[in-house]
Amino acid sequence: MWKQRIFRFGTGCGIEIRGDDLRVVAVKSRPAGVSVLGETVLAGFRERPPHEWGGEYADFLGSLGLSHLAATVSLPRGEVIVRQIQLPPASRKELAAAVSYQLDTLHPFGEDEVYSALVPLADKSAAAGQVPVGVVIAERAKVDAYAGLFESAGIAVQAFTVTAAAFYAALRVRWDSPPVPFVIADCRGPRLEIYGEGKARPVLSVEFNTGNQPVGKALQLAGGEMRLQGGETAPLVVCGDGNSLEAEGSALADQTEAANFTPFAAAELFPVPLSAPEGFDLGRDGVAFSVALESACPRLGWRANLLPAERRKASSRWMYAPTAALAAALVLLGLAFVLRPLIQDRNYSRALQEETARLAQLAMQVNQTKAKSDEAKQRADLLRSLKQRGQADLRILSELSALIPDSAWVNSLELNDQGVQISGEAAAAAPLLGALNQSRWLTNAAFATSLVRTETGERFQITAQRRAIEPGELEPAPLAAASPLAEEAAVSAAENPAQLALGEEH
Repeated sequence: MWKQRIFRFGTGCGIEIRGDDLRVVAVKSRPAGVSVLGETVLAGFRERPPHEWGGEYADFLGSLGLSHLAATVSLPRGEVIVRQIQLPPASRKELAAAVSYQLDTLHPFGEDEVYSALVPLADKSAAAGQVPVGVVIAERAKVDAYAGLFESAGIAVQAFTVTAAAFYAALRVRWDSPPVPFVIADCRGPRLEIYGEGKARPVLSVEFNTGNQPVGKALQLAGGEMRLQGGETAPLVVCGDGNSLEAEGSALADQTEAANFTPFAAAELFPVPLSAPEGFDLGRDGVAFSVALESACPRLGWRANLLPAERRKASSRWMYAPTAALAAALVLLGLAFVLRPLIQDRNYSRALQEETARLAQLAMQVNQTKAKSDEAKQRADLLRSLKQRGQADLRILSELSALIPDSAWVNSLELNDQGVQISGEAAAAAPLLGALNQSRWLTNAAFATSLVRTETGERFQITAQRRAIEPGELEPAPLAAASPLAEEAAVSAAENPAQLALGEEH
């Protein structure tokens, strides 16, 4: 599950007390796998001065850059009591109170001569309404002696654990739920520790003296405790030196089969290191390796710490400084990634508004300039038309003088912006319309009133409209020959273009 994957992240150092030696393993655990950073053996620590092997330990951690780590120490199984009891479901605090009431019945020591810890195990018997609880007990004097010894050596210790708790944590680093049943046998000379998990037995942790109890017999007893049903078999993984098992030879194989155990390699059950120093053997160093994994990933284990709280040391918090800095940088990058589009959109919107306002101002200025230009053009056209008005009127008068025959009399001639109105008499007035329609400057000539017959001819009143003048059409050009009377009339029209009356004969 995702929570267990998060809990698989950590770095730790595990120390196994194995006879007169200390086996030390440092590991780095990540969700992708486990790496063994280093291993060493502090030989004869009981007889040597603490500062001597403590210095070797400090040099070992210093060479790995792990001087800030506080170690987890696995106490010898023979000096620890592991019990399993059944209690009704309750909170951890209530379970602790229930265990304390019957703690005296679980060990042979005095009332205040032990340290104890408990852990609720996996709920394998929920149908019966009971919760299996593991209880770990160690004699106070021995725990204090070990704590004082490590303090004298200058080794920071954060927890005293047991092999069963280390195996439990190590298997959860690899498996979300380990494939049960299984059995792990750890050989230490004449001592044989067996740890197992099964459907009927959540946790089995026992130790045998192979000098008094043959290995085959011990395995058969463990098989009986596992309560394997029918033809069920359990994988058997051997850790430690293995000398006791090898001495049994082929007889042991028959007894192992009789106990319903199938030999398995350590790599089939334990997490297989992605990298390890030369000489590291997962089977031989399985216990120290498991203790180191429990130190790196304590939330996957029992967290049954037998070391008194006042003597526990914590890993230096400076070790989290790079992680905290990277996490802060990641958070800032995440915020920047989220806020960047918002900031960019706001800035873009502001820029668009500013550009829109600038273009609107520019457009208003252009419109104002265009309006002024149009007004100036109209004024120029007006001035141009006023300038050309005199020339146009003179040309019309000149053309009328040429188009109206001499047989016609013009009594009055009115010239304005719309056109011309002519009143007079002629022997025949109808031909005048055709002559005027041929004019270059006039069009739509028509009689304004009916013709009136007189003794000398016909009285008429004709109107005609000005023809539109194209640009450049009024270029100076020689005027048609006109009588002195027409020239005098043209001069008079130029002086008063609104109205011109001619009473002379043409």
